[in-house]
Amino acid sequence: MRLEELREKLLFNSISDVWFAFCEDSRKDWSDFGAFKRFIEHIRGSGVEFKSLPVCPSGTGAKADFAKKISVLLGDPNKTYILKTDNSTVERIQSFST
Repeated sequence: MRLEELREKLLFNSISDVWFAFCEDSRKDWSDFGAFKRFIEHIRGSGVEFKSLPVCPSGTGAKADFAKKISVLLGDPNKTYILKTDNSTVERIQSFST
């Protein structure tokens, strides 16, 4: 799913879904964890706030495993991290380059 589609469907989206959509839009490898860390630094530095939900990332497969690594990186493997995907945030996300 593309980033614009995420923005249109929900106001808040998981950071993993935002990352996967960003990578699809920019034709990047979503499994590059180093690039993801730089992405997080970029959006934090842009003033984008994360919120956490007391829900463990779930599912099976490579993307689900990546989402679980994201929760560990962001501080709590038992939470899912989300951000508001309004126009301003989407613009900040799209300004990231790996």
